[in-house]
Formats: sequence, structure tokens, C-alpha cells
Amino acid sequence: MHFNQAQFAAVVAAAKAKAAASPRWVRAIERASVALQNGELIVTLLHDGALVTSPRGSYFVSNHCECEANRRGHSECRHRAAVRLVELLETAPAVTRASLIADIKSTWSRHFPGESLADELLRRFRVNYLEALSVDFLTAIRAAIA
Repeated sequence: MHFNQAQFAAVVAAAKAKAAASPRWVRAIERASVALQNGELIVTLLHDGALVTSPRGSYFVSNHCECEANRRGHSECRHRAAVRLVELLETAPAVTRASLIADIKSTWSRHFPGESLADELLRRFRVNYLEALSVDFLTAIRAAIA
């Protein structure tokens, strides 16, 4: 499954921030994120749930999952997290280059008021303006300073 990397990174970051009080959910989100990106998990959204396919089997996921972790009492499985990430990804507004740049500039000025963003960009990337960087770099910068 191919994702817009910037949009997927934003969805994962938002999900981890929302689940920050639960280390098990954060871990499940991280595992689901990696598995979705490398194709280990494939999520097919259905009307009344989702089908999650993996090398170890397929699981129907609605309010719970049929996986071994859930059978052992751990409701925070990567299958449920993967379904939620795909649902969020499908409903998320598209992340635009302009919105990334605006977000980085406003975050930078709040977190590093005395430091020049242009100087830091020049030191690290050999360019002094954000518009010269790819969306993947912009996404990584936003995640690093958030």
C-alpha cells in the first residue's frame, strides 16, 4: 500500500499524541505504522469493520480483533491500530507544501525565538529557505521541531 508520506506521518503523529497516556497504544501505533509502510499489514475497510491481512493470517476488526494478542487480553493490538490509522488517513485533509512551510515557520518562531531558521537551514541543508526542500524533508523538519 502506498501512502502520501507527509500525510501518513501527520496521521501517525496525531494518533500517537492522542494516545500518549497509554504506552501500549503508542507501541501498537508504531508497530502498525511500520507494518503498513512495508506492506506486512494490508487493511481493507468494510462497511461494518475492516479486514486486516498479514503473513500470520487475516483478522476481522471492528470494536475488537480476533488476533492472539486480543485472545490473551490485550486489546491494544497493531491490527486495531492499523485500521484506525487507515481510517484517519482516508479522512485526513491533504497536507500541502504551503501548509507544511507555514507550520514549520510558526513552530520555529515559538520554540526558538532567538534563532534564525534560515541560518539553521543553511547549516544543515545548504539552503536558507524552506521552499527549496522536498515534502519529505519538510515533514521530517516539522516532526523534529514539534
